[in-house]
Amino acid sequence: MQIALFGIGNILMSDDAVGPTVARMIDAEWSMPDGVVVEDLGTPTIELPAHVAGLDAVVFIDAVTANAAPGSIIVYSREQILAHPPGLRVGPHDPSLRETLLTLDLVGNGPRHVVLVGVVAASAKMGLGLTPAVAAAIPAAAEQALAELARLGVTPTRPETKRDADLWWAA
Repeated sequence: MQIALFGIGNILMSDDAVGPTVARMIDAEWSMPDGVVVEDLGTPTIELPAHVAGLDAVVFIDAVTANAAPGSIIVYSREQILAHPPGLRVGPHDPSLRETLLTLDLVGNGPRHVVLVGVVAASAKMGLGLTPAVAAAIPAAAEQALAELARLGVTPTRPETKRDADLWWAA
């Protein structure tokens, strides 16, 4: 089984950096078994399908907009992602996760299991650093992402030496 945990977001846009931050922290603090990758994808656009194609399962971590307090964690299933109506796409996440999944389904190469661990953003304005509410949600978002991997049968281990997460934008 091929599984990926992908952090998505623009580190130059405040809370949109939550996906890359959580992915890099998990990658630095945990060793994954064979067949499981953890990556910070940044703001993939047209190449997102290439990252997802052929995988059996994907856990995404990203900033989301929702009617909830900043820092709240909302888990979206594959079905919920696909049910979201399409809108005008002119932002840094074009094409969207929804369009990526639909495209891969059309060619028969999409993952069967997809989950988005969303962290409600307070700000997506240009600037480095997470807002306090989103920064405080990082440990819970990482726990949720690891719980989603555990549901897939993934058991990460702690490495003997912790690696550097290289969160240069958080300094």
